[in-house]
Amino acid sequence: MATRALQVVKGALQGYADRGVFRGFSEVNASRFRFVWLINQQMELSVDTTKHVLRFSRLLAGVPAGSALYADLKKFIHDRHDRRLPAHRRVDSKRAGVSCANRGGVVSVSLEVKNNQYAYGVNRIVNLVHELFQHLRLSYPDYLAENFDVPQE
Repeated sequence: MATRALQVVKGALQGYADRGVFRGFSEVNASRFRFVWLINQQMELSVDTTKHVLRFSRLLAGVPAGSALYADLKKFIHDRHDRRLPAHRRVDSKRAGVSCANRGGVVSVSLEVKNNQYAYGVNRIVNLVHELFQHLRLSYPDYLAENFDVPQE
């Protein structure tokens, strides 16, 4: 089953790369993928089929655990389960769960896949991270400029 799940994840990510969403897509090993997307830095998505988790490790640096920014990020990610969101923006809690973690000021975003819904999980975590960066552009442009050299315009 783990091999099948990894094939589903790789196929879904390759689909994004083939459409030009990701640049420089590569498979680091059977459970880690790197690509450039949203910012001009590599991102890494890992897959843990034992724990059924997809994770963008070290996604955001320079976010102190006690900061207002981190509190807002946690709320934003938690709110992706809100049934008032349109279905295409919501994470169905019966199919997946999303969370974030802060280790030394570096934030990772994870999605726990339920019932082997790996294709759904890839779609949801990619959409979640995209929306997260849109939120940061609107609410925290200084953070993006300081940490990722993203223009504030």
